[in-house]
Amino acid sequence: MAKVRPIRGLRFGEHIEGKGLVVAPPYDVISKEEQIKLHARHPSNIVWIDFGLDGVGEKHEKYRRANEMLKAALAERVLVRDEKAAFYYYEQEFEVEGIGRLVRTGFICALLLEKFGEGSVFPHERTLLTPKLDRLNLMKHTATATSPIFAIYDDGENLAASLFLQAIDASSPDVSVVDDVGVCHRMWVVTDENVIGEVESLLSGKRVFIADGHHRYETALEYRNWMRERAHDDPSSAWNYVLVFLSATGDGGLVILPTHRGVYGLDRDKIETLSRQTDAPFKFVKLSGGVDEMIEKVSSATVKERIFGMVDEEGNCSLLKIDDIDDLDAGLFPSLPPAVRNLDVSLLHGLILERVLGISQEEISSGKKVRFYKDLKKGLSDLEGGAIQLLFYLNPIRMKQFIEVSESGFILPQKSTFFYPKILTGLVLSPVSENDRVG
Repeated sequence: MAKVRPIRGLRFGEHIEGKGLVVAPPYDVISKEEQIKLHARHPSNIVWIDFGLDGVGEKHEKYRRANEMLKAALAERVLVRDEKAAFYYYEQEFEVEGIGRLVRTGFICALLLEKFGEGSVFPHERTLLTPKLDRLNLMKHTATATSPIFAIYDDGENLAASLFLQAIDASSPDVSVVDDVGVCHRMWVVTDENVIGEVESLLSGKRVFIADGHHRYETALEYRNWMRERAHDDPSSAWNYVLVFLSATGDGGLVILPTHRGVYGLDRDKIETLSRQTDAPFKFVKLSGGVDEMIEKVSSATVKERIFGMVDEEGNCSLLKIDDIDDLDAGLFPSLPPAVRNLDVSLLHGLILERVLGISQEEISSGKKVRFYKDLKKGLSDLEGGAIQLLFYLNPIRMKQFIEVSESGFILPQKSTFFYPKILTGLVLSPVSENDRVG
């Protein structure tokens, strides 16, 4: 069952002015250019530890350098460990086009590690070896969890948020920063033992669904196994837990945004077959109203409809429609449960990218013929510039679908979910050496 505990986190000291200069996005969304900029932004920016630049020479050099940077930050009290164990109540205020201003709430804590399929923690993505080796090397060298994963727990009423709001009692946040994309991050350190106990009880036995950070979660499992061979296994050992930001299913600011697909490197004849699919399970509908009409039509799809928008190199917009998902032949994807095969992204990949356009699963996952776009404007720009030949516009996966797939034990297609905004790295770090404990 899910078990959460407070931690004595490492945080940037009070004398560090401008906390926005020392925090960063999660490592896995930072481009090479952004990585360089963050290193130049401040000598104590968290990327110096969490996502160091590759140097020349021995392959573990950047991990040793990260450990040296961490030790120096502790010695100089750039990073300071909290005296009391705490939950870290965290709000993110942000804007979503077409929705408006939202506030997502949750808290950072330690979550007891459980192997997938043997407890109450559920994944939805397939992981890759290289990122896990990178994160594992970093943990082994620093004995610190430097970046929280993001997970969602099953509570439609979001009761924990009410407990935290009573505890902070309209006090000013301990940390408040605005990131590079305009998201306001506010965090309060909550040490009230009664509140901590109530939140622990509230989360006990809840199902937890990983939204972002599958590589970090699996790395924490590997690190736990590695530590079990080297240290006394106290149940409260910090390395038995993973650093996590938890948000409730009932939180009003919890949104999933779509990731659109652009395809390239295809023969012209292959592209033209889309409009000639007379026996296909989808209808091809040309639009005259451009991108705005396409967005409106896709966004207004009913629960049983599946509608994909498509823009070609000339800027012509079309729809690919399945009017009633219940009428779709289940034999098209016999190995997949309904929770997976009926998703927009599964149908786009299986019916259109693979069957009609002839793009293999390997080419999709490797990015050889498919590019992924969180920003529609960027996709349209690449289409106009000739970097891609077609752009497919999707609806986001719904929260209910996300949970159903996670529980099914099956994996979603690549980049099916885009949980926005991202959790900042550098707000709280968690030491996980032999002598560190939670609570």
